[in-house]
Amino acid sequence: DPYRMPSAGAWARGQRIAAELIRTHQEANAGQYPETIAVTLWGLDAIKTRGESVAIALSLVGAEPVKEGTGRIVRFDLIPLQRLGRPRIDVLASLSGIFR
Repeated sequence: DPYRMPSAGAWARGQRIAAELIRTHQEANAGQYPETIAVTLWGLDAIKTRGESVAIALSLVGAEPVKEGTGRIVRFDLIPLQRLGRPRIDVLASLSGIFR
């Protein structure tokens, strides 16, 4: 169900992956944050991981899913910068057909 992506598990994994991408970049670039990171959004990958790549992209830009009572995601809200604790990272997304 695309309205339930990313799942709670995919969201947690995506946040960890995004944090690791940022950390790795900072280590290689004197602590500077990346300006842009490319993320590939492929349908089969999203189905298998329940939306992990979507979660990575959302985490990088500093957004989070908002669910209704049934668990369906109804929107994505930007996390306030003070709570995010870092700049937003632009995401260059390469999309497969299912995302178009």
